[in-house]
Amino acid sequence: DGASWSEPRDLNPMIKDPAWNAMWCSPGRGLQTRDGRLLVPSSSLRDGVRHSQVFASDDHGTTWTTLTASGRNTNEHMVVELADGQLMANMRSNHGQHCRAVATSSDEGRTWTELLHDANLTEPVCQASFIRYTDRRDGHAKDRLLFANPASRRRENMTVRLSYDEGKTWPVSKVIHPGPSAYSCLTVLDDGTIGLLYERGEKTAYEKITFARFNLEWLTDGKDKLETRTVAASPPSEARRLP
Repeated sequence: DGASWSEPRDLNPMIKDPAWNAMWCSPGRGLQTRDGRLLVPSSSLRDGVRHSQVFASDDHGTTWTTLTASGRNTNEHMVVELADGQLMANMRSNHGQHCRAVATSSDEGRTWTELLHDANLTEPVCQASFIRYTDRRDGHAKDRLLFANPASRRRENMTVRLSYDEGKTWPVSKVIHPGPSAYSCLTVLDDGTIGLLYERGEKTAYEKITFARFNLEWLTDGKDKLETRTVAASPPSEARRLP
């Protein structure tokens, strides 16, 4: 539980091309796919241009490899596994569109669709949080994704959004803090409530870090609530070979 740690290992030889200027993990969180693969969203600087990519492990973190970049001139992205097994990358965009960039992969990150900008997800060029909340395969009544960012052209108006159609639309949104705000990290707690850790302040976005906790009913003004049905548990995942 974090009381002691093993000696650190240098992963750079496995995941960073020596020709790159830099590589760093995206602020936020990684994920484990349903078949056991560990994915860590990251960014790289290559000849002065930022890229979004993921490094992956199929042996529970013993070895890692970097997958093909999902977006050029983007960085600090987050990735979710969609209900059909595709990966969706949601990226901080440096294209001047003032909204998030999105791409999907149907082959485990080997190739990605053309970069698209989602005008519904306004951003001031800032990190954002993007996670799966519920999956019908786990016994929930609906598939749900969550997204949080400062929904403005400035770093302000921290907002949480909810999607029922795997990120195509975001019909539910609620402002958590209307004032200055910046980076954030969403999580799902053991009781099904939603946690949001985020930067905020009154004059600047960096005066404090706040943890907000709320449930689905609050987020949807009582129009939706968490319901589950019993399903068979998935067997423990085995180590698999990277493609």
